[in-house]
Amino acid sequence: MPKSEPQVDVLVLGEHPSAYLAAAVIAGTSKLRVVHTTIPDDIHLERLVLINPEFFKLHPLLEPLRRKLDLTAVYGLHFLSGNPEVCGEHRSKSTLAYVASYKAIRGALAKVAESAGVELATPKVLKIHRLDERGAEVTVGKMALRPKVLVLGGLLAEAQQKLLGLPEAWGADVVHRYTFLKLPGTKWADLGNRPVLPMCLNLREAFCWGWMLPGPKGVQLAVEQPVESLCKFRPAELLAQWVEILRCNGVLTGRGEVPIESAEYMDLPLAGALAHEGVANRTVLIGPAGGFYSACSEDIYPNCWSAVYAADAVKKALKEEHLQDALQPYRHRWRTTLGDYLRGPQQNLRFLLPMVYRNPKMTARLTESILMGKSVVR
Repeated sequence: MPKSEPQVDVLVLGEHPSAYLAAAVIAGTSKLRVVHTTIPDDIHLERLVLINPEFFKLHPLLEPLRRKLDLTAVYGLHFLSGNPEVCGEHRSKSTLAYVASYKAIRGALAKVAESAGVELATPKVLKIHRLDERGAEVTVGKMALRPKVLVLGGLLAEAQQKLLGLPEAWGADVVHRYTFLKLPGTKWADLGNRPVLPMCLNLREAFCWGWMLPGPKGVQLAVEQPVESLCKFRPAELLAQWVEILRCNGVLTGRGEVPIESAEYMDLPLAGALAHEGVANRTVLIGPAGGFYSACSEDIYPNCWSAVYAADAVKKALKEEHLQDALQPYRHRWRTTLGDYLRGPQQNLRFLLPMVYRNPKMTARLTESILMGKSVVR
């Protein structure tokens, strides 16, 4: 039998950086007992990710990470097509985004959570048995916990999803496949000391996107497509076309064969939060569990933004008599702020794409929309 433990105020579940941040924010400014646990079989792949500079301003706990993380500054976007003469570029004097290792961000925020007094667990077994008016019954490894509220930032087993009142799966209309390939070393590309990201907005003439992200130890190629398009063309075909575009534009200079067959992929619910409620049975959804990826496939900033809002809602709700009702402001708050950010560029790309190649003002606006979440219409 699992060992009985004292009452837990908040149990945070998930290995995404947003889960560690939520736990740290709740524990750091309160006397609440907060436990964070990873979810067995909830796998997070190591990759390069874009970071909006506003990420470091989300909470005072994040500002020191700007100096601790190995960040590659990005100064704009270079929009490419299959014709080198048809392109557009916006280059800023200031940093518009950063690129960093997902693993490094997760590790840094795990340390922040631990320093804030969060109890960290990496169990081989995690089970949610039931919920009642007093909280949840949860087994974490050999511990039996009774948290008053859950903050969910990862993917649970189907039976536990149902217990919390969560949908069994994301709708196909929000799920996109993100396929990426890491090319180590400096032989593949030289984007200079003030790099702009090469990007394509119309792979396969289907408005699928491609990126090249620069990192300290190489570059990462990535493509994104709706899962509904997988029956029409495979991710490997998208990636092969992106490689061809990068080569014909002189960006990918390495002469070696690109190992497309080594690419990895993730299915992301882009702007999925707009289709879900965000609050389940005594549970607040953040990060991947809530679908807080932007329509531009941005990961760290919007997911962690949801964590900060959730932490504030949970601390207030724990002071109220009717906790479930007191969690509802979380949903309303992010919908009126973060919701617009998740929607991404508002314009139809069929109309916008030609202007990106010939109108510098529109090139700049779309760049700032993709990298910083600003509206194209101003």
